Amino acid sequence: MGSNCSSRQAHKDKDNNSPCSEESPCYQLAKVENNANETKNNHKDDGGGGGVAHPDDGRTTATAVPNKTNTAQSKISSKEEKQRPKEPPLSSELLKFPGHLAKLLTGRAPDSSKPIKKTHKIALYVCAADSQDCCVEKGVLHNFVYPELRSICRGKGYELHIVDLHWKTALEKQQDHEFPELCLGELARQSEIAYVIPIIFLNDSLGTPLLPKTIEKQDFEFALNSAENKELLQKWYKLDSHAQPPCYRLQPIGSHIPGVKEEGENEVALNEWRLEIERILAVMVEVFPAELRDTYLTTVVEQEVHNTVLMSQELAKRSIWVWRASAPQSADDAAEISTGLVEQRRRLEILQDNLKGQLAEKHIIRVQARDPEAEQQKQYAQDLAEKLDAHLQTAVTKIISEDLAKDPLKSCLGVSGELFQELVQQANYCQKAAQCNINREEVLQHVKNYILESSTTPLVLHGPKGCGKSALVAKAFQAIKVWQPEAYKIIRFTGLTPASGTMEQLLLSIVMQCSVLAGCEDWYCPHSVSTYGELLPKLLASASSRNPLIIMIDGIDQVRSFGCQSCEWLPENLPENLKLVLSVDEDSEMFQTIQAKVSDPTKLVKVPQLGKTEAKSILMSAVVQYNHSINKQIQDFVRNSVMECTLPLYIKILSWQTSLWVDKEHTILPKGNVKDQFHALLEELETILGQVRIKKALSLISASKFGLCDSEMLDLLAQDSVYHSEKTYVPWAPACLFWAQLNKYLAPFLEWTRVSGGYCVRRWRDISFQQAVSDRYMDEDSTREAHEKLEHYFSKGVVIADGLSARIVQQPNKDTELYNIRKLVELPYQTFAVSGSIEERFLLDEEWLLDKVCGADVYQTLEDFALEGSGDEAATLRKCLEESSQALAYDGRQLWAQLHLRLSHISLEGQPRLQRLQSMCAAPPIASLMPLGPLEPSDEPQPINLITRLPEMVRFVCTLATEKGEVVIWDVCTGRQIRTLTNVPQPSAIKLIDWRRCVVLCRRELTVFDLDQGQLLKRLKGVMNQKMPYFGLHDEHHLVALSRNRMYINLMNLETGDCVTTFKAGEDRFLDSLLVSKDGRILVCGDETQKPFPLLVWSLTSRKLMYDLRIPHHDFVTSLAAITDEGHYVCSVCKEVDEPSPNFIIVYDLQSGTLFKKWKPGVNTVSIAISSSQDKFVISGHEDSQILVWDLTTGNCRHTLSGHTAPVTMLRLDSTGSFFLSTDSLCRDRSLRLWNLSSGTCIAVFTPDYPFTACELANGGRAVILAIKGQAGILTLHLKSTQEEEESQEQTYGDSEMDGQVVTLNDEDFR
Repeated sequence: MGSNCSSRQAHKDKDNNSPCSEESPCYQLAKVENNANETKNNHKDDGGGGGVAHPDDGRTTATAVPNKTNTAQSKISSKEEKQRPKEPPLSSELLKFPGHLAKLLTGRAPDSSKPIKKTHKIALYVCAADSQDCCVEKGVLHNFVYPELRSICRGKGYELHIVDLHWKTALEKQQDHEFPELCLGELARQSEIAYVIPIIFLNDSLGTPLLPKTIEKQDFEFALNSAENKELLQKWYKLDSHAQPPCYRLQPIGSHIPGVKEEGENEVALNEWRLEIERILAVMVEVFPAELRDTYLTTVVEQEVHNTVLMSQELAKRSIWVWRASAPQSADDAAEISTGLVEQRRRLEILQDNLKGQLAEKHIIRVQARDPEAEQQKQYAQDLAEKLDAHLQTAVTKIISEDLAKDPLKSCLGVSGELFQELVQQANYCQKAAQCNINREEVLQHVKNYILESSTTPLVLHGPKGCGKSALVAKAFQAIKVWQPEAYKIIRFTGLTPASGTMEQLLLSIVMQCSVLAGCEDWYCPHSVSTYGELLPKLLASASSRNPLIIMIDGIDQVRSFGCQSCEWLPENLPENLKLVLSVDEDSEMFQTIQAKVSDPTKLVKVPQLGKTEAKSILMSAVVQYNHSINKQIQDFVRNSVMECTLPLYIKILSWQTSLWVDKEHTILPKGNVKDQFHALLEELETILGQVRIKKALSLISASKFGLCDSEMLDLLAQDSVYHSEKTYVPWAPACLFWAQLNKYLAPFLEWTRVSGGYCVRRWRDISFQQAVSDRYMDEDSTREAHEKLEHYFSKGVVIADGLSARIVQQPNKDTELYNIRKLVELPYQTFAVSGSIEERFLLDEEWLLDKVCGADVYQTLEDFALEGSGDEAATLRKCLEESSQALAYDGRQLWAQLHLRLSHISLEGQPRLQRLQSMCAAPPIASLMPLGPLEPSDEPQPINLITRLPEMVRFVCTLATEKGEVVIWDVCTGRQIRTLTNVPQPSAIKLIDWRRCVVLCRRELTVFDLDQGQLLKRLKGVMNQKMPYFGLHDEHHLVALSRNRMYINLMNLETGDCVTTFKAGEDRFLDSLLVSKDGRILVCGDETQKPFPLLVWSLTSRKLMYDLRIPHHDFVTSLAAITDEGHYVCSVCKEVDEPSPNFIIVYDLQSGTLFKKWKPGVNTVSIAISSSQDKFVISGHEDSQILVWDLTTGNCRHTLSGHTAPVTMLRLDSTGSFFLSTDSLCRDRSLRLWNLSSGTCIAVFTPDYPFTACELANGGRAVILAIKGQAGILTLHLKSTQEEEESQEQTYGDSEMDGQVVTLNDEDFR
């Protein structure tokens, strides 16, 4: 609007949205929510995953050159990109992933810096016309509504931040454009990563009037020709011929009225300035037509409403307008209104009409004028608080539910969603850093030659800090799609995220990505650099066997101190199809280590410094990017500023400094190095914001582990009296303004980073800035003060004091629903910085340990151990956590089970605290599946491939090992083999007749065994179908089996082995499934011949076909079907014949033969089970990793169960139908989850180190039996907790004299 000379053409002129605008890139009308990241704003930070790149949109990237002036684009990529080859197709394993995830995994993410999704942040943005008029209403919002709502959001894992800059501060009273620019800039900053809820306080005033900052030349000359007081306009507006398009620019206030911006409000100067504004506005109202008045004469609230409600339907649906009705004005008063007020009222009516048109009636809170009596004021506040709270709770709940439902980065096919989040952040950063173009053609050619040649040595790019290595790596990575389009690519910018902050975390994420590229290869590795170093060569060779693989790691020396600093993992010789590119600071110790490991000196490439001519050109381009125009003073400064230093990072600081003083007479002295130049910038900010304030705020950012959230920073600043004022309604209001100003002035040097739990923090973009701040402000006392303040905040929250009720926050380890992740991550780090030890308070405290592993993750926990050092007990526990890291990262509730598994074979003599931990495993504080004991490794290639329960013997199971030819009875309570039958020819399926007898499919024949005595009783006549050898029990004397030709069902006598009768559906009808109810009365088969496929239901009692069930144009997927024990209901998956839509579930009532229920989950069902308990349920596992529990009585979906990371392809009900076990039979997700069917709660979870080959739920749902690949025997997991449990009754299996016997069957018995 009035902030830009091209505002009249807001929707057609690029200047309005150009990154070349410094004065008000955020102070203009632009779409904020639906397309927030396309709003160009050089006061905003793009680290959260969207927007334009700054001149150095990286820690050490080079300065971006706008397209208009970029005459030195890199020839290597620009020419070749014109004829970019198409990417080759993905492998079959990668094609199973959704397209956007497959591209992330292969490094082929599209060139877009927009975030895939918002972070877990909701921002309440206050738009206020007159802050004094609505101070009571805003006080209600801050002091009563916000604290409770914030607590609710945190309990759901979301940050709730409130942005309110309207407090009638000195900045607002100046009535210049610095304040509106700040407001709209902060709105744009929040919109990058947060869900914004605008709260509009608009009554009968538009607030403080403003003069337009720029007026297009033709409009100003039109006004000048029409105005009587031309001198007044010419006094305050001067032609800026450097601007595009040319415009007249408002002159600094101080050029005519000195003292307005001096410390301590100069009321005389302010009054003089207000009178000047009124005079100028009167002239403009008189000479401008309505169209130009609407364009130029706007207030802050008009632009805030425009950039929120009027520009975004999504924001309009969330917005709330608090409108306090006032008495209509009398005719006498109306007669005395000035032309300026008439104009304001005209625009107010337009704005109110627009709001009424955009907002639903329920989003408009109409309140009556306040009564001056105290009691009435109290009631007014209470009523308003209830209305605001109801509206905001509804909006917040909707945002959270929609955000969770549409998450495109959920875990998929066993790959963690956290890896996808990491890849998105790395890809976004790379794309922005690659936009920073410099002439490093020679180095890029080195990289290209290396990638295309047959070298097996890593390539190392080295240079000083700030020389542009990150930009170079990013640009090379982007060019690979031209150089070698078939290659898979992996990029990591070290320290960009917590998942790339330590060497262990960095290698972990690379290993996880490589395992997927290698065909989702399964792997197990303790979380340490040494073990990753052993695993990587094999995994890298496998990942690069099909396609070339290129890995680039930038800034490898920037790993944090709470991890390993070694790079001994770096392979000296790479697989043939693999290339590894590293960048490193040549002054670091790590470079010396890497240099010694690289045998070929030609693979050590130094990044050259920029030439002075090139540096001047880049600096000038950066200045243009930050400013509409360049005056002669700045041009002269540019020519002389890079004579001593040509580092891109140095250029970035210089160019930003010019933008801060573009409207002021100011001399910027070049310092010749990055550190001193940044100090000069900070010194200038100290004159604007105050030295003490700057020092305290920046010290807090630098002292944090990964950064601080906006709401956390505001809490911390609000506690400090240096950010208070007695002139504002709430004393801490200046803290809100200060934090927004600090982010504006340091925008290129701070970035958004997504951390654990989806929270987003502000942190330094480059370690050089953090070091400069530490050197300037953080001496020993200041450092300790900052850490103590953070330690106190994260341990106890905000101190309750007068005026701080809005910023009170409690810090429990766990909120109502979720853990307090921010406390769990930051508190040990801060405590260690203060006290030097965290072993007693955190590392060996079992309650904290469980909370940390569950709430944050095991990797953050191990970083705490790295801080402490190597005490004996801490070292032992750390090793156990490293070995259990994969399981605990999946679900921390396994902590006691995993510790029991690791500690059970370690001597804990002289380690009392670990002994206490081990004793807790016998009765863990939370329900856990405790392993009976560690299994011994086995080299036998014949795994157990089937486990089944024994009828009436709850503590025994039977296992089959097909290749080994074994049938074994196990005692699940002791893990002992009770009976073993060997030399059984290829046993592949089994049905238990009772606890003693069974029918086993041996090769293609059915054989009856006495398991107790280890005898073969009978071989049934006939041969089974090779591909569909289905059979089931009718009663203790008969079974039914699918015939060899699949045209009929045989009823076989188990004593004689003869076929008693057959069931046939008709001529040339081929059956493809067989399902028998547990009581043996009902038989259900599928028929693949008829179209559509029907279900055939026989009564085995009457031996008649009961129903031929069909649904027109639908096929039954009979491989996914289940029947109740008594045969009353059968459920099956069904799909439409000619439609690609997801399959669905049907239930038939077999007593009437009618369709009973039909459910469409909207995603393919991959497993199904039906409970025969009193409360009947159907359980379905789905492709999206969720489990749905359907109530068979009401037809409603009773529970939606989440937790798995791969399709749930296996469901096992216990014998009572009260519990069930879920897992992925392909072990993409190796974890097993035990659920309570009625309540829908996950009782316990367990993740074995290696894939399992079979599993079963036994002992009445209190034991899970596993057969682990590569390990002998079975692993029994007992459900244990502190609650008193009933012991399994003592049972003896059969003949006690046969206990433990191994019976070898004769070959002749099977001939």
